[in-house]
Amino acid sequence: MGIKKIIKRTARSFTKQPQVINQAVNMELGVIFIAIPKTGTTSVRGQLTQKGEAIIHNAHLNIRQVKELLYVFLLKQTMGTNLEFPNDRMPSDDDLRTQANALFQSYFKFSSVRNPWARAVSMYFRREGVKTRDDLTFEQFIEGHHFASDTCRQPTLHQNQFDWLCDENGILQMDYVYKVEELEEAIPIIREKTSGKVVLRYAQKNQNKLSKSETYQEMYTDHTRKLIASRFEKDIDTFKYVF
Repeated sequence: MGIKKIIKRTARSFTKQPQVINQAVNMELGVIFIAIPKTGTTSVRGQLTQKGEAIIHNAHLNIRQVKELLYVFLLKQTMGTNLEFPNDRMPSDDDLRTQANALFQSYFKFSSVRNPWARAVSMYFRREGVKTRDDLTFEQFIEGHHFASDTCRQPTLHQNQFDWLCDENGILQMDYVYKVEELEEAIPIIREKTSGKVVLRYAQKNQNKLSKSETYQEMYTDHTRKLIASRFEKDIDTFKYVF
């Protein structure tokens, strides 16, 4: 089945059964946004979320999980729909997996990342998830901070932000990754890359006034700075971040 027919069919199914994959995917726009925690994703997700009941409500899924959910979505749309005998028109499991892969390849996949030193400060001061600043000093927090999803309510134990965005072989699967510090510059690029389908507005939401992430350098000693540099070297090297 051609990719256009797949998209039309899933659009019709969506109309009949108002179900969506999660906040990471907008099937009407044909986009996947991987929301890495604490990288300024709240406003973007709010603008992209497709109306409907999500298969998984957690917004922070990695690209491999989203790819699998495309198959689950198609599977749920076809289950219990055979009303004829004989009928050889129903898709096989191989057909569904082929269609899910075709959708995945056709969608525009993008994400945001953040300076690892600033992100660690933001996680320390976070108001949701696992709160730490009342129980630990910042140095104690950094000593125990080993994964990019530490303090998340649904930890995935990704070592780096990059791990949200790659396949099982460590190959980046995204069409575009922007730095949250450069969101304003990224907005017109995203619009151009999606042929005008995704037009984001610049907005800052879910800001924590108690956080010192804007002046994150002041939080660090030479020791804690080096700990972040060592543990998140992949992000620092890949996305060209400096302290």
